[in-house]
Amino acid sequence: MKTIQFILLALLFFRTVSAQESLSLSDAITMGLDNNYDLRMTRNDETISGINNTWGNTSLMPSIDFTASARENFNYNDTEDYREQTISPEVSLSWVIFNGFSARINKAKFEELEAQSKGNTAILVENTIQDIIMAYNNCLLQEELLNVYEELAKLSEDRYKRTEDSKALGASTTYASLQAKTSWLEDQSNLLQQKVNYDNAVRTLNFLLAVAGDPTWDFSSEVSIDTVAYNIDDLAEKMKANNQTLKNQYMYQSLLAKETKLARSDYYPTLSLNSGLNNYDYYKDYSGATSTLDNNSYNAYVGLTLSWNIFSGGTRKRSVEIAKINEETAQVKAEQMVHSLDNQLLQMYSTYNVNKAILSLAQEQEAAANLNLEMSYEKLQSGAINSFNYRDVQIAYMNAAISKLKAYYDLIQSNTDLMRITGGIVDEYGL
Repeated sequence: MKTIQFILLALLFFRTVSAQESLSLSDAITMGLDNNYDLRMTRNDETISGINNTWGNTSLMPSIDFTASARENFNYNDTEDYREQTISPEVSLSWVIFNGFSARINKAKFEELEAQSKGNTAILVENTIQDIIMAYNNCLLQEELLNVYEELAKLSEDRYKRTEDSKALGASTTYASLQAKTSWLEDQSNLLQQKVNYDNAVRTLNFLLAVAGDPTWDFSSEVSIDTVAYNIDDLAEKMKANNQTLKNQYMYQSLLAKETKLARSDYYPTLSLNSGLNNYDYYKDYSGATSTLDNNSYNAYVGLTLSWNIFSGGTRKRSVEIAKINEETAQVKAEQMVHSLDNQLLQMYSTYNVNKAILSLAQEQEAAANLNLEMSYEKLQSGAINSFNYRDVQIAYMNAAISKLKAYYDLIQSNTDLMRITGGIVDEYGL
């Protein structure tokens, strides 16, 4: 018994005095949005899409190249040796003046891709906020359950001590003492297991926050929720206007529409401008009487090239047809997504209302069980009930307390789901 008490006291002492920093739900969300691993990687993808969104990444901008070549040649023969040197630098410009509007279409595509990347980041932000909300509230839930098990363990310990004292006086039997000890050991075991559950919940939250070192927190927020009376029509309207996943699908449709335009642009001719300036420097030095040759010349040129593919075996036609089919598929996908979201919203709305009712019942049940526990403890002390009856009351109180806490958690989950699907979870937390 002393060993068990020492273990419990050590665990509770560590839980209390270990370096704890106050952490509210809003602080946790802010920390997670700054540090979360997935978000940091997704923001890098968003940055890349922004870098790609430039006119320089299309064929609209000209290309300027510089090349230079040099050659030294030594010739040895029977008549007269000579050294020959050639240097030829050149600057050239290539510019596609017209290519069936593909440059402007590609620029519009890059803008869509950047917007889509931002949309992907927004979805991950919403998911991260929801995950942090539930992980934080799970820590609160596990902490409250830990308090429940601590209270039950204390009551069981008091009952066991009273039974032992009564047994020493001859007022209680060994059987009753063994039953009290069994109950006490069971509650100690439950308490130890709940401590593990609490620690694991904190570790899950720390991972979401990308906090290393396995810190412990003083959770300053409470397990609470305002039971809002939602209107299903208002929720449906908000969902269709603000749901980020749906917005991304519409952006994807727009992107495929530009792919169709790009496929059609292949029917147009291509007009290119080519110009340049080069220098030719030639030097030839003889070892005998022949005069040295030294020639230096410049050459500038400009030209236009028109190319037009008249027939390519139906390749362009097939490309346009496939692009149009992909565009139609995206439209069907959007319709399917709206239908699926409508179904999810109805289910979430129903679940939310049911969870509200369950929480109300669980609160009443827990209050009644708590009152019954207090009254039963007094009756146990006065001998009006036996230890078996009191144990049943303890178990009933434990189940009621657990049911109430889980009802809170389930209601928070369903409320968060509604905020998430209607696109309001970011605004809800002022981000």
